[in-house]
Amino acid sequence: MNVIEVNNLSFSYGDNINAIDNVSFKIKEGSYTTIIGHNGSGKSTIAKLLIGLLEPLKGNIMVEGVPLTLENLSIIRGKIGIVFQNPDNQFIGSTVRDDIAFGLENYMVPQKDMDAIIERFSDKVNMRAFLNSEPSRLSGGQKQRVAIAGILAMSPDIIIFDEATSMLDPKGKEDIKNVIMQLHKESKMTIISITHDVEEVVESDNVIVLNQGKIVMEGKPSKVMVNKKLLSIGLDIPFSYKVVEELRKQKVKISDEVTMEGLVNQLANLI
Repeated sequence: MNVIEVNNLSFSYGDNINAIDNVSFKIKEGSYTTIIGHNGSGKSTIAKLLIGLLEPLKGNIMVEGVPLTLENLSIIRGKIGIVFQNPDNQFIGSTVRDDIAFGLENYMVPQKDMDAIIERFSDKVNMRAFLNSEPSRLSGGQKQRVAIAGILAMSPDIIIFDEATSMLDPKGKEDIKNVIMQLHKESKMTIISITHDVEEVVESDNVIVLNQGKIVMEGKPSKVMVNKKLLSIGLDIPFSYKVVEELRKQKVKISDEVTMEGLVNQLANLI
């Protein structure tokens, strides 16, 4: 089942240049899809269009069979949660507990139920010990984990990560990527990650490559991310795939479905 269908979508910021140019794609239920491209390729514009923050020039978006229109906006936003790039712009409450509670209060969740929900999802992102902490005492990665907990508490079917690791230090990046992978493995939630990190793409089910507002490639990462065309549009080939390519030149048999962990395991079996 496709939970998102984008058909012939175009968008312009008013400069007579289409930031998104006749784009069509589908997202399957429960899948982990990465959308990559260099700066200015249209990645974040796609994210904003999917949640109705921007209105397309033409084309349409369907979310679980519901057309994304002004009339249906509240329904769509009940189905999709989004984690933005800057963790400081997402903190609303004076403490972690208050921040996670904000959306629940808007949905008028009873207090007796709210406390259990807050504890459950703060625990899921390893932030339960910080429930009474102020945002100024948290790292960027911790703030992003709180943002994720706040989204999860609302029980959306789809989460969009809009370059959610780009402003974090290496440890923060790794923490958030681990949370994304854990969500993918443990739930049926559909995940869309807007990213410029080619190493994250390896872990996803499908990848969409954007350049100048157009889709230039899409499909399984093991097929798309070895295409030398990536280099011509300012992207790199993931390190694990580079290693596989060199090993195959030496006549070493390695499978196509290669994450870094999988590559290490395959090499260990060859020793």
